[in-house]
Amino acid sequence: MKRLLLAFFVVLFASTSLSGATMGLYFDLWPGTMAYTPPEPPPSFFDVYLYLHGADYLVTALEYGLTTPYDPAHSLFVILEVEITSAAVVELGNPWTGHAIAFWPPLNGFDPGYNMICKYKCLSLGICGVNMSDYPIVVGPHPDSGQLWGAFFPTNETFPIVGLTSTLCPNLIGVQNTNWGAIKSLF
Repeated sequence: MKRLLLAFFVVLFASTSLSGATMGLYFDLWPGTMAYTPPEPPPSFFDVYLYLHGADYLVTALEYGLTTPYDPAHSLFVILEVEITSAAVVELGNPWTGHAIAFWPPLNGFDPGYNMICKYKCLSLGICGVNMSDYPIVVGPHPDSGQLWGAFFPTNETFPIVGLTSTLCPNLIGVQNTNWGAIKSLF
């Protein structure tokens, strides 16, 4: 029994210690907001920021891709322009077909913990609640390699990154704010 618990602890510790880095799209300059409702009527212009978080490395390269599962042709959500951080020295591809970026000097994944990779100038052509509702934008693997990963200094070994999903036009559930009984009646 002790060996089983020890083996379980080792597997749990190893899996949680290796899966720390995440990459996600945020709808504000400082990471925090991953859901956004564009102003009506379309077209709506807004900025989206790609951040790497929790990569406890000196990051020299990243490889990822963006997808919109409900709209594979990207006819309702368009990226007009990509502005990459000033530390980028090489950029290959684009966010939709696979994006690879190399950095020098390396990005410091230790402090402050969040690294802005790109700023996207975006356009939404959909109407929330009509043809866009809970519209996901997924940070996922690069289509060519099938991996979402980064490389770190000094040996350029790779590390895994967990991609996050952001939502345009979140389907919000309204509640009455008159009393607790009105809120409980919703369930």
